[in-house]
Amino acid sequence: MAAASPLDAFVKGTKAWFADAEEGWMQGTMNASSISDKAVKLTFTLESGKDISFESTMDKLIGSKFADLPPLKNPPMLEGIDDLSNLSYLHEPAVLHNVKLRYSQQQIYTYSGIVLIAMNPFAKLDLYSPDVMREYSGKRRGELEPHLFAVAEEAYRALIRNGKNQSVIVSGESGAGKTVSAKFIMRYFAIVDDLDKKATISKTSEIEEAVLATNPILESFGNAKTTRNDNSSRFGKYIEIIFSKGKNVKITGAKIRTYLLERSRLIYQPATERNYHIFYQMCAAVPAAEKKQLGLGKWSDYFYLTQGNTGTIPGTDDAAEFAITQQSLSTCGISVSNQWDIFKVCAALLHLGNIKISGTSDAQISDDDSALEQACSLLGIEKSDFKKWIIKKQIITRSEKIVTNINASQAGTVRDSVAKFIYSMLFDWLVKIINKNLIKDDDPSAQFIGVLDIFGFEHFKKNSFEQFCINYANEKLQQEFNQHVFKLDQEEYVKEKISWSFIDFNDNQPCIDLIEGKLGILDLLDEESRLPSGADKSLITKYYQRFGVPTQKFFEKPRFGQTAFTIKHYAVDVTYEIDGFIDKNKDTVSDEHLACLNASKMPLLTEICIIEAPAEPAVDTKLGRAPTSRAPKKPTLGSIFKQSLVSLMSTLRSTEVHYIRCLKPNMAKVSFGFEPQMVLAQLRACGVLETIRISCAGYPSRWTFQEFADRYFLLVKSNAWAVDPKELTKSIVTAVITKDDLYQIGITKIFFRAGQLAFLEKRRSEKLRECVILIQKNMKRHIYSSQYDQMKKAAVSIQTAFRGYRARKMYKEEREKRAVTKLQAAFRRHLAQSQYQKSLNAVLYMQSLLRTAKNKKTLVSARRNAAAIRIQKVFRGSQERKLYKVQQGQIVLLQACIRKRKAVAELKHLKAESKSVGKLKEVNYKLESKVVELSQAVKSRAEEVDALLEKVSQLESNLASWKEKFTRVDQGTKGNADKLAEANSNLKAELDASETSKNALQKENDRINNLLKKKDAEIETLTAESTKYKEESIKYKEEMLKLREDIKTNIGRPSAVAVPSAASTPEATAGVVGGEDPAIAAALRKEIASLREQMSRLIAGKWTRDRVADSLLAVSNAESAAASARPTVGSSMNQHMQMEVQAAIAARPRPVSVNDFAVPLERGSRISMMSKRSSTQELPPDYDSTSNADRILNVLQDKALEDEIIDSLVTNLRIPLPSTQTVATRKEIFFPAHLVGICMTQLLRNNLGVRMQLLLPNAMNAIQNLTMKFEDDYVSAFWLSNCFELLCVVRTIQEREAREQQRRRMQGLQNDLDSANPEKALEQIRSDLDILLMDIYHGWIKELKKRLANMIVPAVIENQSLPGYICKQSGGIWGKWGKSATSSQFTIEQLLNFLSKLSKTMRCYYMEDSMTRQILTELLRVIGVSAFNHILVRKNFCTWKRGVQIQYNVSRLEEWCTTHGIAEATLHLQQLLQAAKLLTLNKTSPQDIETIFDVCFLLNPTQIKKLLSLYYAADFDSPLSPELLKIVANRAMLNEKSDTLLLDLDLAPDFTKPSTRPVEYIDRFIPAWISLPNIAIIASNN
Repeated sequence: MAAASPLDAFVKGTKAWFADAEEGWMQGTMNASSISDKAVKLTFTLESGKDISFESTMDKLIGSKFADLPPLKNPPMLEGIDDLSNLSYLHEPAVLHNVKLRYSQQQIYTYSGIVLIAMNPFAKLDLYSPDVMREYSGKRRGELEPHLFAVAEEAYRALIRNGKNQSVIVSGESGAGKTVSAKFIMRYFAIVDDLDKKATISKTSEIEEAVLATNPILESFGNAKTTRNDNSSRFGKYIEIIFSKGKNVKITGAKIRTYLLERSRLIYQPATERNYHIFYQMCAAVPAAEKKQLGLGKWSDYFYLTQGNTGTIPGTDDAAEFAITQQSLSTCGISVSNQWDIFKVCAALLHLGNIKISGTSDAQISDDDSALEQACSLLGIEKSDFKKWIIKKQIITRSEKIVTNINASQAGTVRDSVAKFIYSMLFDWLVKIINKNLIKDDDPSAQFIGVLDIFGFEHFKKNSFEQFCINYANEKLQQEFNQHVFKLDQEEYVKEKISWSFIDFNDNQPCIDLIEGKLGILDLLDEESRLPSGADKSLITKYYQRFGVPTQKFFEKPRFGQTAFTIKHYAVDVTYEIDGFIDKNKDTVSDEHLACLNASKMPLLTEICIIEAPAEPAVDTKLGRAPTSRAPKKPTLGSIFKQSLVSLMSTLRSTEVHYIRCLKPNMAKVSFGFEPQMVLAQLRACGVLETIRISCAGYPSRWTFQEFADRYFLLVKSNAWAVDPKELTKSIVTAVITKDDLYQIGITKIFFRAGQLAFLEKRRSEKLRECVILIQKNMKRHIYSSQYDQMKKAAVSIQTAFRGYRARKMYKEEREKRAVTKLQAAFRRHLAQSQYQKSLNAVLYMQSLLRTAKNKKTLVSARRNAAAIRIQKVFRGSQERKLYKVQQGQIVLLQACIRKRKAVAELKHLKAESKSVGKLKEVNYKLESKVVELSQAVKSRAEEVDALLEKVSQLESNLASWKEKFTRVDQGTKGNADKLAEANSNLKAELDASETSKNALQKENDRINNLLKKKDAEIETLTAESTKYKEESIKYKEEMLKLREDIKTNIGRPSAVAVPSAASTPEATAGVVGGEDPAIAAALRKEIASLREQMSRLIAGKWTRDRVADSLLAVSNAESAAASARPTVGSSMNQHMQMEVQAAIAARPRPVSVNDFAVPLERGSRISMMSKRSSTQELPPDYDSTSNADRILNVLQDKALEDEIIDSLVTNLRIPLPSTQTVATRKEIFFPAHLVGICMTQLLRNNLGVRMQLLLPNAMNAIQNLTMKFEDDYVSAFWLSNCFELLCVVRTIQEREAREQQRRRMQGLQNDLDSANPEKALEQIRSDLDILLMDIYHGWIKELKKRLANMIVPAVIENQSLPGYICKQSGGIWGKWGKSATSSQFTIEQLLNFLSKLSKTMRCYYMEDSMTRQILTELLRVIGVSAFNHILVRKNFCTWKRGVQIQYNVSRLEEWCTTHGIAEATLHLQQLLQAAKLLTLNKTSPQDIETIFDVCFLLNPTQIKKLLSLYYAADFDSPLSPELLKIVANRAMLNEKSDTLLLDLDLAPDFTKPSTRPVEYIDRFIPAWISLPNIAIIASNN
């Protein structure tokens, strides 16, 4: 049942809050209560041990609607919640406690409805890296931990989605971190486009850099060190970041508005504070030459810089900051000359402050004042005029101008006013120039996101005009904020169609009217400022008369004194001192000084001092005429600020606003120090508590039906559990809450009044406790029953064991007695045997000694006789050998002399023969005849084998016919059994004979094969001989050169008669050559080339001997047929050379190796392979073998070949699809690479290296264009494999070409390809292929990462595969707007299928193993890093059940890696695995923390601290105590600077290209389904 009264919640053990002077609020536990119909007394014990009592009457409580009761503490489940609006009890102590708890866990961001509370940590945290930005990109607000990037992302998405301008208001007091927060938000907007594309953060554009460069400029000229902040913004600014419209949203410009620069800081700084940063930067960093020109010295030399007695900031380098300022000015489009003019103005202002004003009654300035002279020189103004109007003033009346002297104090004020005026105008000019350069096209309809960095509410001991303006601005902003919150709440109620009444909240419009209304504070201030005799005293008097009335509730006069007034702001009452109001409001210079400045010789000064004319006066609509003309009024600072504030409010109302409230946790700026009273005051001032009050007036707690039913279903009986969450929700609230006004049921959510969530949580805890007690009762009964059964069973077992032990003991004693008896008998027998053995051994020993002595004597005598005989034998043999050697030497000498004489004669004869051309031809003819004979022998052997095979086939056919006859006979009648038996025996005999004949033929076939092997050996011998003749042909070439010279000398002589004999003398041969045409010499050279070709074919053609032999045999037959028609030796030689030339043309010489030909496994396989290749691609019908070389040359030079490669072989190629059923062979995958390699080979053979350098890059460009589309993975995998295969083919061609060049150099031949430089061309192609391989790899990896990015978190983190550990809280349960958690979009099985499919694709395309491993390892690294980073920013997600689920998913990934042979990739998953283990480990004691650090050794302390701070204690799980979090935080602080929170997703290892391998055979395979006629022609001759 529902609580009848709020007092029912106060039971023993209830915790409540009590006000405390130091801690703000202190927690107390109720230990006694006394409640009656008239009085209430509640006793509590505070945390400090002090007892406190609450006493009141029942009537008083009812009258206040029980609001006087102590504020109750929220249930444990809401401790440290990230959204304050979700607290069940929404009140001041609950907000303070929650913020303090989160801050102690180093979680500086907390939501409060639509507001983000940002606590300044006063420490550098790793929360703003690009990796953190990437995590928040594309995520909904509330999905991850609170962060200012979440607010920025929400604004950016709303801009794109709705097309409505956005604003982000960053407010807070000085030192709260407003400037840093605004800076990071702008940084996020600058790179969000790259984050949205899941790409690496590239270099920002020029306009984006300019937008970011505005921060250093504005900080240098507008920020200063204060007691609260080392970099405090002394002005407000609103930066409109302009975005382009359309799909690609990018920053196109920016516009800056500034508000209320603190001008007085230029002339005065309190103790420990500084002036604006730019002055100290100039003193520290301006070069010596420029410093001399500007007259600058140390900062301590200037009055305007020494009043705070602080010139440096710890940890800040002013010189480095000055360089950044200069660079930023250049980035924003301000020239270097203008920059130095700006610095001149700043230096002049410092010299102005050093002008010495003397005199008691009338002010005086010395003419020799160096500061005055330096300031006027820098500003380019007249010193006399400037000096005059400092110490004098001019009063203008209707009839005359009166010049009077002023005192020294007034002169100092005038000097300071001029300085403030110049600096404020300079600051405004800077903003104007920045805007001019940032806005290229001023499009009024452009969409923008505005970032408002404005001062927060200020309340000091002494408050002046600046604090008044600041608080006035905050009143306006707070009003807009309240209306915005109210509007959102009402829209939510209307959307859900619930019954609601108007929410009344405290509106601060009366306070705003007091300030800006007609005849309000600002109007009276402006009126008094325009009066010549206006003073602060008269102003305060007008305030008292106008507002010091009882009806004005927001103005108050002080009790004592007449110099102050109090305004009751929404946050706190602030008392303002009236001193200086008039002067600060005027804040202008005299007309004389303004004319002096406008007459300056410095163009910059005249430009910045131009005051814009005020707007034309409006027509008086009541009188129907314009007002009378009068002198234009100078605008006061208050009116200017009011107008700018009105403009700002108008802009904010036209945008969708997002709020960030920055809080300063302590005055000492200690890291993570917390001063409760200070934070509480800021919470009141920033409007957070006001927001909570508005929320409490309605229904602050909102849950979706599914979430509510999942958590509170156990509050009703199981028979009331409905399938529909809405029905179940109704059943729960109807059974638990009886008052209808405490909740409202909408369309998708249920709404609760404040406190009802805590009531439901309490009922749930009680229900769970009852269930636990019931389970414990039954478990204890079961345990004790089991213990009794175990004890009974144990007693019986003990008895049994004891009885067994006693029986075994008796048995053992009996066995020992019998054993002793046996041992005695055995021992006695042993003693007798030992005595006998000793006697026997002694006798045998004596006998052996005697026999040994006798045998030694006999041995010595035998050795002496044998030695004597051996000595005699050796001596006699030595004498005989000496005699034999002498005779042998004489005989050898005689033979050598005789053989020498014969050798000398033979040498002379051979030298004479070697000079004869005919002799060489004879040797060549002999070699050819031997080759022909061998070919004929091989052919005859082959014919014999064919005959034998034919005979075998004939016998087999006979055998088959006989078998057929036998079958027919077998089907005859039984009466012919005898005949059949006889025929059967005959058939068997014939069959045996056939088998015998077949075996004989088989043996004959083996014999022939052996003969063939012998012939192969002979061919190898002939090859060696041909090498020998090859050397002789070189000598013959030299002889030919000599003969050519003889021909030139004998040109006029008659032709010599040819000698008909082939064995003619050298002289005859020379005559023959000399008598022929010079073409004969060329023919002879070609003949030599032909012989060289034949020898090279013999060397390389070990497995193509049939083709070589046939061709040589054809040539030999042609020679023998033409021999009868040869009238002379010269003509026969000419015909023979012509035939050799034709043979050389038909087969052009090329670099070959043994690897160019496939080795056949059996006879005839080469022919079948060639026929198979030729069948795949038919040649053109007009193909002629006689013109093959010319045809190939034409094809290589034709543009059609390039088009065919690019179009048919690359762009429009039908790639074989990967399949496990029909696996494609390597040649079916790599045929593009091999065909391109064949074309390269032919281009090099035909000296077309330049053509190759043009064709190959075009083909590679086509491959790159095709693969960069990333239409499917198989395209990238196919071409990645082919590119590497082509790289290997190019390496093989390169090595082959190098060997050919070396062979040519060794032979002394000229290299025809030297002009084309093939080595350099091939090296360039290899380099281009390397680049193409890298581009395809990195592009494909990038595309795979994009596709994988959407799968990682759902599959690895959110997917719950283990049924026993399902978590119903999937992270969105605490969302303010109740976005229901949906099931995981992807599962771990789908992720593994994606990886398996990718691995299979690469395997089907025969990709190199190292590349496959690198690709899969990189993807697994991305999985591990992305999942780990997501856990570190996911809120309300880190439970122990989640840890178990993640461990299971990671184990599935590790199992996949092991089965696919990439076990090293599991190393990238270890950090994720250890993070999951951390969630499952115990966390209740310091020893557990040490265990966590030992187990999670790969995680740094910062990451462990973050995970523990995010740990969410589920039901009956122990939450982490603050003491343990402090221990972890202390360990993390030791390495906080070096530790990184998130892993770097872009830190990928470099791609390691596999080592290229030589290709054994460049395949000419062309699939039948592709038409490549030009490549087929080239491949046919390869």
